Amino acid sequence: MESLSQYYDEEMPKPELRNTGVLYEQYLYSLYRDKGMVPAGFTPPKMGGHGIDLKLFMKNYMVNKAVKRIANIATLGGGEDIGMVQGVELKLSPEDDYGSSALSYQYAQKKWILTGKMTTENVENRKLLTAANVMQAINDKWKGEPKRFRYKSGTPTTLPKEAKEHDIAKFPEVVMPINGIASACANYYTAKECNYINISSHGLYYFNKDPLGLSGTYGVRRFASSVSEMGVRFRPKMGGSFGFSVAMKITGNVTASPVNLNDKVFANELRDDAMMCRNTTYALSQYRKRNG
Repeated sequence: MESLSQYYDEEMPKPELRNTGVLYEQYLYSLYRDKGMVPAGFTPPKMGGHGIDLKLFMKNYMVNKAVKRIANIATLGGGEDIGMVQGVELKLSPEDDYGSSALSYQYAQKKWILTGKMTTENVENRKLLTAANVMQAINDKWKGEPKRFRYKSGTPTTLPKEAKEHDIAKFPEVVMPINGIASACANYYTAKECNYINISSHGLYYFNKDPLGLSGTYGVRRFASSVSEMGVRFRPKMGGSFGFSVAMKITGNVTASPVNLNDKVFANELRDDAMMCRNTTYALSQYRKRNG
């Protein structure tokens, strides 16, 4: 099939060779933009950035099923279906982090707390982690005071080597299952306006809602029902600046989905259905004109 990327004004992102997760996001973005299914104006976040990994215009199978049932006809004519744009979270594997937050320590209260940016998704993530009793688990596991937060920053120029070595030894990485994290994870991404997630190794899932009706049409499974167990990982965070973080993690098994956005055959099916929607993208409308 010809590429439909000529109908977009946005430049393609430059490959981020240092980050396989970003490369995967850029690969799917390129695949679906070439099929005319990416809404105009959308580009994936840059490495280290936040936001929705992928937006796709797809047929709303739920709405069209209802229309067909009311009309009591088997099929609708070309251009009569309805489509909508949906956000999709992209992950390489179940081993990835699924929403993370920075950790700090309050010396007066002698306890670990969640900190970080005040973006909508980060604030929501901290609320969900707190509601799932994650902070109680961290404070039960990590005893004693870290030295990191006696200093303004964790950069090598301000944080003594001895303080960093002390904290790494005293507060080792911990991975533990916690009830309620699967629901917290789903709520976090739903708050980010992502109703779907595609795990490269396992396929496509929906979180709390399936607004496109993909479960009925393609057997797409609910994320929380497909993961046998979730929990958190909290650990010292290396890099240019030393600190601590906690992330939601899949700690059990994942049941594979019957479909995967990586699959080009599936992608073509989605494109062909999206093409017939009366509110389709400009790129797909041009493709439909040329291909009848």
